[in-house]
Amino acid sequence: MSVQRNIDVRYGNLFPWPFHLISGIVLIVAASLIIERTAVAIAFMIVSGFVLTASEGTEIDLSRKTFLEYKSFFFIKSGTSESFSAIEKIFINTSKSRQQMYTAHTTKSSIYENIEYNAFLKFDDGTKVHLLKKRKKDDIIKRINTIAAKLGVPVEDHTIAVG
Repeated sequence: MSVQRNIDVRYGNLFPWPFHLISGIVLIVAASLIIERTAVAIAFMIVSGFVLTASEGTEIDLSRKTFLEYKSFFFIKSGTSESFSAIEKIFINTSKSRQQMYTAHTTKSSIYENIEYNAFLKFDDGTKVHLLKKRKKDDIIKRINTIAAKLGVPVEDHTIAVG
């Protein structure tokens, strides 16, 4: 089994989906205005690109034994690299998320509760890094097993049976 040098685990987007939708629409409108209002169109395209490319994640460099929790804009990663001596394991926990949504014209609201599955990377010094969050257990296990195979570490499932 060969071990890769760098492993990049993208956590997700920094902006929620409504921002992506609006940015996509603004990008299309800006592209149509590029001839008539070049400076304004370019400014809107840059802002849209900023939102659409913003993400966060963790990059693990096995040869240097460092990890980087990063935020990325325009595919340029920024963050502080930290060193580790060994990776102990990857483990999965559950958490509950609760969202309260109000209707537009009344004072009534609905509360949505979801169980989310979180994967963490644990180093031998006790440091824990949040790798992923998914709503479906099968999705996170499939992704984490791939990452664990690349790292050569075991996966522990600390979730309760959710029925």
